[in-house]
Amino acid sequence: MTLLGDELAHVPVIILTRAPEAGRYRSEWLSVTTLNPALPPADSKVPEWKVPPEQLSSSIDAFMATLDESVKLRVQHIPSINVSAAGQPRVGILFSGGIDCSVIAYLAHQHLPIEEPIDLLNVAFENPRVLKANTSQISKKTSTQKKRDVQEDVLDSQPEAATQAGEGMYDVPDRLTGLEQLEELRRICPDRLWHFVEVDVPYEECQTERVKIERLMYPSQTIMDLSLALALYFASRGIGTKRTSVTSGRLPYTSPARVLLSGLGSDELLGGYARHRHAFTRNSWQGLVNELQLDLTRLPSRNLGRDDRVISANGKETRYPYLSLTLVDFVAKLPVEVKADPRLSEGMGDKMLLRMAAAKLGLVTASQRRKRAMQFGSRSARMESGEKDGKRTISVS
Repeated sequence: MTLLGDELAHVPVIILTRAPEAGRYRSEWLSVTTLNPALPPADSKVPEWKVPPEQLSSSIDAFMATLDESVKLRVQHIPSINVSAAGQPRVGILFSGGIDCSVIAYLAHQHLPIEEPIDLLNVAFENPRVLKANTSQISKKTSTQKKRDVQEDVLDSQPEAATQAGEGMYDVPDRLTGLEQLEELRRICPDRLWHFVEVDVPYEECQTERVKIERLMYPSQTIMDLSLALALYFASRGIGTKRTSVTSGRLPYTSPARVLLSGLGSDELLGGYARHRHAFTRNSWQGLVNELQLDLTRLPSRNLGRDDRVISANGKETRYPYLSLTLVDFVAKLPVEVKADPRLSEGMGDKMLLRMAAAKLGLVTASQRRKRAMQFGSRSARMESGEKDGKRTISVS
């Protein structure tokens, strides 16, 4: 994990040590921020989304100021690889169109020269299992009209599952939301040139690179680890096509950006996962606090090492604005009900603090977008039948 500037004094250091008996690496937190244990009273009111109470409004402003400074630290003073190539992007965003990466993209725009493009790296996989399943669903109907009705229903509810040849197979959820979010960024940042980089991964190429990626992600070795590592590896490689708007043509492109910004950490800090809502259902606010603390404690061993190894293999450096310890410390001190409120619906109560901040920035569409896991949004998960158990361990050769 990259450490920057005076944050060194606050960062929980990660030490990588070799376990001689197993030859594996393990990461140990030397210091873990403890979350504010205070719980709201039983009769606390559900906050108004459009008009937040004063305490929540001040927390939104302070949170955004801290995150803005974190992004600034991570995009300033990046050297150009090719000094003669003026106007080439130095920064890329791992971009699904979700709220985490959209806010980072907006803040990066505030701190990079306006003549410099920003690459939005969006990855999509050819997934034979999904394509086959939706083709079979359509073919079950016998009449032409029934086939047409089923196909329209499938594409309306799951537009990512389009089965037509060519570009349609890459119309995965993250591609569609990414393009939608590109347009919102263009509306509120009209002077910035955004490169929407479409990284399309054919199934055969994915299988060819699989052994290499499994070795990179080790000692992480579950099916879920692999599906996440696949998405990060190909997205960070940045080879595909680019467009500057939904209607513009696409051109072959390889991203020259060496610094990539990731939205990792937002869900863990602000209650963005479904398991946070489940914890609240089981044990109210105390259950939510306990689950958030668990996520913060295991973040380095569960995510950071794996992601860094996979992305670094492409000669890229990943920086994590949400994991600035200045920001982590700030969020940790907040009462839990300021960060998330599971009494509100999905797309509102999860990561409530960030959603309200995004809406205040003008990212209204992003602020209302529901959480979608990267491996399902890009279709890197479950490419074969029988891969439903994400916790199943795979054999790394």
